[in-house]
Amino acid sequence: MGFGEVEGSLKRRIWSVARVALGLALSVGLGWLAARGLDWSAVGASFRDLSLPMAALAVGVFMGASYLRAARWRMLFVEDEVSTNRLFVIQNVGIGLNNVTPIRVASEAAQVAILSLRDGVRPSVALATVGMERVLDLVVTTAIMAAAFFMIPEMRQFAPYVWVAVALVAVCVALVRLVAWSGSGAGWTRKLPSSLVSFGNAVRDLERERTRLAVSSAMSIAYWLLVGVTSWLLAEAIGLSISPVTATLVIMGTIFFATSIPAAPAAVGTFEFAVVYALGLFGVEREPAFGFAVIVHAALFLPPTIMAAVFLPREGIGSFDKLRSLMSEGATREKAGST
Repeated sequence: MGFGEVEGSLKRRIWSVARVALGLALSVGLGWLAARGLDWSAVGASFRDLSLPMAALAVGVFMGASYLRAARWRMLFVEDEVSTNRLFVIQNVGIGLNNVTPIRVASEAAQVAILSLRDGVRPSVALATVGMERVLDLVVTTAIMAAAFFMIPEMRQFAPYVWVAVALVAVCVALVRLVAWSGSGAGWTRKLPSSLVSFGNAVRDLERERTRLAVSSAMSIAYWLLVGVTSWLLAEAIGLSISPVTATLVIMGTIFFATSIPAAPAAVGTFEFAVVYALGLFGVEREPAFGFAVIVHAALFLPPTIMAAVFLPREGIGSFDKLRSLMSEGATREKAGST
């Protein structure tokens, strides 16, 4: 290994450590702001009053939403045959892995690695479908929040966040178009790495499937509405009087915030701060808001984490070092197949 490679590897490690440290610092700081000055006896009332049957129903609705999300992912595969059941497992394994590591790309990396090396899907195709899923989620959640911005007076307080989300959507759509052009066969693309061109081809093929994208968008809307129903059912389970619309907007905004900034594993602290802050704008006191935040956090994060603990060892991926080597092998295999 040359000096340049060693220096580059050292810089990447330093950046990774700095990013993890920043995430931990933000989570601790935001968690402290969410918990500061709380009456803990009032917070405990949320747990004492929790209706277990209602909570179980909420978790059931969330798992149904997760299965719908896997079915949406299945719609994005143009040629490869991967069942919805299989994608449901892979998706939750990736999400669960993300929940216990400070590396945010663990979910996508694990999903692409498993698909390409265990299910025979080309890495570029797997990455294109995963990337398009993220774009659809961003577009749909932003559209829902933007619509609420014009219809619900309380949402005017979120104006800066909505405009930031709109800007992110514009950037993401532009990047998708740029990637698709990289696989168009134009002269300038010949200078690009073959892996990027293959990825561009996969994105371009997916873009041509307008019906699939339209159905996937509709399924995305249904998924996020079901996540909102999950949040509302959990609010009902502790006697927190918020409307289904408020519950949906709060959980969407919270997930958007918690996944957009560096944070500790499972976004602990960051998630609770976002829920308490958002509910405060709707007139909810901090104690019941904090109790609700902890409960909905557990309901959304524990199921995929448990699934990852059960299924990840069966996929033969036991460490990040092995995961990186699997990804490298997949890219090499695709490059060899294209020559």
